[in-house]
Amino acid sequence: MPALDNPAANSSDRTDFRESMHRKHEDRNKSTLVGFTDDDPPSSSRRSNHHPRVLDHYSLPTPSSTVRFRSAHVHVYDSQGSQLILEERLTTRNTAQGKASSLSLHENGEQTNTTANVTVKRVMNSSPELLFLRGIYSAIAFFKGAFLFIFAVGLLLFLVSDLANQAKVIIFNGTGDNKDLAFPLIGTILSIPVFLHGLTQLMTLITSFVTDVFAGSPLLNSFGCGVVLTNWIKFTFFIGIPALTFVGLLLSGSQDFLPITLITTFVSVTFLFFCFSVNVVCLRVSSCLYLVKEIYEREDMTTTERLKYTILTAEESTLSGKVHKNYIYDSNVYDLKRLDSNSMIGGGNGKALYLYSSHGQWYIKFTQLMPRGLFTTLDLPMRCWTQAEIDFNIPFYTKSSWSLESVFCRRKNESHIAMVSGPSALTPKQSFSSLLCYFFGVVFYILLVTGLMVFAQVSATVIAAVVCLFVAYWLWQGRKEYRMIKHANTIIRRLQSDGNDNADGSDDNEDDYDSALFQKWETFMVTKPTLSFAWISFIVKNIIIAMIPLSYFCYSRNLVGAMTYLVLFLLCFEKHYFDIGPIVEALGSFGTLGMEPGTLGAATRNEWQQKSRLYHITRMNNNASRRIWSKLLNFFAVLFGVVAMAAISSGPGQEEGVAPYVTFPSNSTFFYDVPQEEVSPMCNVNFGNNNGSNATSSLTSPVKYLADYNFLTIISYFKIDSIQPLLDTWFGEGEAFLDEDVIPTFREAHPDLPSAASFQLVSFSDGSAIVCVRGTTTYFDFLVDARLWYAASLFQLVQSAVPFGFAFDALIDFSVNRLSELEASSVKKVSYYVETTAFVNYLRKSGKYTTVSITGHSLGGGLALITGAQTQTLAIAISAPSAVMGRSAVTPEISLEDIKQRSYSVIPQRDIISHLGGEHMNSAGIKCRAGANDFFACHYAYRSLCELMYTCGNVKRPVYCECVSMGYPEPTSIDGSGTSLEFSCEVI
Repeated sequence: MPALDNPAANSSDRTDFRESMHRKHEDRNKSTLVGFTDDDPPSSSRRSNHHPRVLDHYSLPTPSSTVRFRSAHVHVYDSQGSQLILEERLTTRNTAQGKASSLSLHENGEQTNTTANVTVKRVMNSSPELLFLRGIYSAIAFFKGAFLFIFAVGLLLFLVSDLANQAKVIIFNGTGDNKDLAFPLIGTILSIPVFLHGLTQLMTLITSFVTDVFAGSPLLNSFGCGVVLTNWIKFTFFIGIPALTFVGLLLSGSQDFLPITLITTFVSVTFLFFCFSVNVVCLRVSSCLYLVKEIYEREDMTTTERLKYTILTAEESTLSGKVHKNYIYDSNVYDLKRLDSNSMIGGGNGKALYLYSSHGQWYIKFTQLMPRGLFTTLDLPMRCWTQAEIDFNIPFYTKSSWSLESVFCRRKNESHIAMVSGPSALTPKQSFSSLLCYFFGVVFYILLVTGLMVFAQVSATVIAAVVCLFVAYWLWQGRKEYRMIKHANTIIRRLQSDGNDNADGSDDNEDDYDSALFQKWETFMVTKPTLSFAWISFIVKNIIIAMIPLSYFCYSRNLVGAMTYLVLFLLCFEKHYFDIGPIVEALGSFGTLGMEPGTLGAATRNEWQQKSRLYHITRMNNNASRRIWSKLLNFFAVLFGVVAMAAISSGPGQEEGVAPYVTFPSNSTFFYDVPQEEVSPMCNVNFGNNNGSNATSSLTSPVKYLADYNFLTIISYFKIDSIQPLLDTWFGEGEAFLDEDVIPTFREAHPDLPSAASFQLVSFSDGSAIVCVRGTTTYFDFLVDARLWYAASLFQLVQSAVPFGFAFDALIDFSVNRLSELEASSVKKVSYYVETTAFVNYLRKSGKYTTVSITGHSLGGGLALITGAQTQTLAIAISAPSAVMGRSAVTPEISLEDIKQRSYSVIPQRDIISHLGGEHMNSAGIKCRAGANDFFACHYAYRSLCELMYTCGNVKRPVYCECVSMGYPEPTSIDGSGTSLEFSCEVI
């Protein structure tokens, strides 16, 4: 036994100890890895010797039920919506020949042969009603999971955007020194790993919760409350409380019965999920504290000592240098259940056919280069047992289970057993088809990527480079697949040759087994940290990661962020330091968990239940959902981080604008002639005034067409000195004016509002004015887009995925409102709509203009919709996201009635942006004539203007030159001179 005061002292003793512990439990594994369903250990007297003993492995979610029915032993296994039934019957027949072991004598002296036959059948035990009820449970739990995912994305977004906005204020607005950014920068960066790992753990828990609910809650039933009570609890929170709320609201005559019922359901399921998560965490912690004493073989450990050595074991496992090698073995020359500590390191494993892949060497070399006193190199590599090796829960590929789909979708490094001899062996055709399917998949992937790049009009050089990389990678992987198939065929030929040599033998050899190729990972610890370095690492790491970010959130008065970080940090701490994996690595089993005194060699129901529960809880840390959530959240974190760094490095860039990208011909005599009776009503302005009436715009107003608003959104992108000439060309001289001095005067009067948004003010000869808000042009604009519409956009996807998703509208409003509370105060202050709303109110209070309206494109259009609803001002949006689903996330909140009365949106065909945020209250759809491979062309404002002019006619407005280059017909010359538009544009 290793010394408790220095577990890292002697690597040889430590290795021998782990080997002895594994051998000690090796015989025990044969029973602890399976469980008997009887409360007491079964004895030989209870069953006939002819009946095989059927054991339950703890990988099963529920134990089997054994009954005696119609002279047969029946074992019933519940699966999702069905039952698997194993029916054992004894068959006795007279015989004159047979093996001695199977013969018996009747009283009359006749020889009989008794055999036990097992019939396996599947019985469906579900009904449409049961599936419907579980579907309701799962839909509610799924929505809860979607809420947590959107919460996770929003948390990362607000974290990064808050840092970017602070950097902008400090660096570009001159309100501080660069050193003032150090604390927020360090606090934000240090908090990101905790947020990512904590949110991944949270999403893994909710995924397990959803799948467990749909499967009938086997894990929830195992938490100790009993099956009956647990089912009543689940029914109460999923159905009982919402149903009583619904009925009570109906009886009270409430008009808001549906929203309140949905919110009540959401809260009740949240509480049930909280209880589920607490139970999972507590069981993981208690199991670690129980099993750690078996590593050090001390039963009298105090709780403090168990905590100490559990943390030490986890820290040692994290810092140790380990090599992971994936081997292909032949089952005839390698016992799959017997594992050697010295089977491989460095020189290769003689029992393996070949090495499939390997990783971890670079970190081992790094630890060996560290100063003495930090790491020690073990005399012999220490074997680390993985969960897959202990459970031996590995799928088989046989002649019957083989399919092209399974081969095509199989993860290349997953452990599996491929049968190569025997009745169920894979045939040569199947082996060849597997290899052919692999190369077909490679060709398909390469052609798919190439086709997508060609469709997206990527340059030929980039396409060639990407294809070469793909080909090189897949050839390297294909070499491994070819070697495995080659070895399989070699074994098959050898076995066939052996079978021919023994063909004239009459007796079966019971020791002969079917041959298989077995792919598995082997892990060895090569270097390990010293005891002092492990504790220093633990203390320093947790103080830095815990205290600095938490202090930053408290310093910035972001209470919600501080509480969220604290909860996620605790989740990360539990996941990392109370992970059963490092303990299982040392023990090679689940030890004596659940064992009762005197039960060695036979597992009780209690032991099976505890190990089955721990098995399924442990698998949460290594299942596919965790890997998917981790990759997805890391993708969003990298995306937001890159955008934030680009925004900080590129500067504010709000006021400069770009050079005009629309040009008009040398004369304005070109038009699209559309008969008046074919002109759509949407083409003319008839949106009402600021008082909320539906009266037509002033007859003296130069703004008469919907195209006029579209044109104004375009000029908001241009440099200020180029705007007035374009206004004169479009409206005529003396009709429209760019008021350049009003915006600087407003900003001087409101110094508390950062100059975040970019907009222009155009006044007209009738005394009216229109605020023109620019769309997304900078990286800061992208962050604003994401902050305002990320929740609504993601909830749209959820709504489309859930049956009857439209019924969740009220719950979505509630969820978006809760998510908006994540925003730090510094983020809310620089939300663009805050400035545009204040500016419109400023104009209206000044009394200088008879009417004020607002328009914008893309982000600018979305801001116009929000500002219009908040200020009771007419808003015209072009290709803008809707404000319907996110209306509760803005301050002050806006109502559906405000949006309906004050907004109008133009939605181009195939424009994704304008479909975000929910359905527009008032809108007009227009065509998009761009090619399908031009993904964002339909979003461009200048293309929408050409479509409006072509559809509505433009007798009063000039056609600009770029319309023809975008595929629109040549307009007609009104003076009949026959001059073409192309010639007039070349004259300019």
